[in-house]
Amino acid sequence: MTFQSRTTLGRVSAYLRARMALQGSGLRVAPFTLTFDTASAEPSRNYATPDDGATPDAAALSALVTAFKRRQRTPRLEYIGELAPAVLPFLLTEGFAAEQPLSLMTCTRDTLAGDGDLAGVEWQLAECEADLRAAAHVQNLAFGVAETTPADVERLVRVVGQGGAVALARASGSRETLGAGLYSPPLGGVAEIAAIGVHAEARGRGVGRAMAALLAEHALVQGIELPFLMTARENEDRVYARAGFSRFGELVAMMR
Repeated sequence: MTFQSRTTLGRVSAYLRARMALQGSGLRVAPFTLTFDTASAEPSRNYATPDDGATPDAAALSALVTAFKRRQRTPRLEYIGELAPAVLPFLLTEGFAAEQPLSLMTCTRDTLAGDGDLAGVEWQLAECEADLRAAAHVQNLAFGVAETTPADVERLVRVVGQGGAVALARASGSRETLGAGLYSPPLGGVAEIAAIGVHAEARGRGVGRAMAALLAEHALVQGIELPFLMTARENEDRVYARAGFSRFGELVAMMR
């Protein structure tokens, strides 16, 4: 690992823990930071992250599992594997199973190669609750969630209210929402591009790739130094690489 890549990983790791600490339902169980979503039991919204260089023992893990069970949540961890190499083998011996790792990717203004001039597509930043409701709805549809709840909209309200941004892709003329995405409120010059969802009928047109590039460009213009995103599959890596993103690390996820 180069010094530059380790520095980038360290900044992202610090950002992820700081974001968890700012959430009202966060909890510290050394050497872990835990976050819980009181409105959703979805595992991706309820997880723990170890400190960089952590070497947890059975007592610490037992306290972590107890905290999850008290809240009727599934014990789950997300963290940058390169920065806490002792955690994975320990969790495997304690009955945790590894999920598909996520690639971490970033870009600069010089590498961005997104094309926002897609035929029949208009772009906008969400400016009102109706925009945020439309964004939440298309994101949920894209990820297989049929119902959009007030809590979904409120999450996006918080994103915008705390300095992040939500963007929409809309069909020219009809204004039908084709896709949406966001970047999270920045902390320490770092922000995550996330929740990029494209309506099934609009896929294959480059909407997701262009959305990521436009969000990254907007973040960089706003002074965010390190926009990054996570991808779950190799084909997603290739899609975002064409937009100017490059891989710099991996996020490990473990669940029991």
